[in-house]
Amino acid sequence: MPKVVPSYKAEARARIAEVAQRLFETNGYRRTTMDDVAEALGVSKGALYLYYPSKVHLLREIQTGNRRLARRWMDNALAEDVDPAARFADTFDEAFDHDFGRQQIALYFEILGEASHDPEIRRAIRDDHQGDLRSLRRFLGELRRRGRIAPGVDLDLLVFEVVALFQGAVWDLSVGLDPARIRRTLRAAVRHVLAPPAPGPNPKRRA
Repeated sequence: MPKVVPSYKAEARARIAEVAQRLFETNGYRRTTMDDVAEALGVSKGALYLYYPSKVHLLREIQTGNRRLARRWMDNALAEDVDPAARFADTFDEAFDHDFGRQQIALYFEILGEASHDPEIRRAIRDDHQGDLRSLRRFLGELRRRGRIAPGVDLDLLVFEVVALFQGAVWDLSVGLDPARIRRTLRAAVRHVLAPPAPGPNPKRRA
C-alpha cells in the first residue's frame, strides 16, 4: 500500500472538515451523517473513516480550525495595535451579522442541546471552550502588558466578562434583536470592561 504524503493527508483532513462544517451549518449536526459527508466529498465512507472515525472527531477538528482562526485574529490585532473594543465589535459583525453567521449560531445552540445527553459532545465542547479561554487570556494578558488595559485587572475575571458579553450578544442576535444596536452595545460594554474607571477610595469593579 503506498504511503500517504503528510502534506496531502493534512490537506485532505482540512478539506473533509470544511465540507462537514458546511453540511452541519446547512442541514444541522444531528441530521448530517457520515454518509452525507462522504457523498459530498465523492469518496467512500470507508475512506472517510480513515481520517475521522466519527462525527465528534469531525466536530473537534472544526473547533480546532476555528480556534486557529481566532488566534490569527488576535495576533493580527496585536500587530496592528488597534482599539481592542472596536476590533471585538468588528469581529462580531464579520462573524454573525449575515445569513451564514445565523446558521453558525443555530448550529452552536443545536450542539449545546446535543451535549446535554451525549457525553462525547459535551467533552468536545468543554475542551474547545477551555482552549478558547486560554487563547483569550493570552491575548488580554498581552494587552495588559502593553498598557492597553488597566494594569491591575484580574485576567481570569476579565476573560469571564468578555466571554459573557459575546455569549449575550449571540443570544440577542439569535432571538432577532437589532444587530446595529447589539454592535453598539457590545462595543461600549467591551470598552468598559477592558478600560474600567480608575478606582476611588473604595474601589469597586462594578457600581
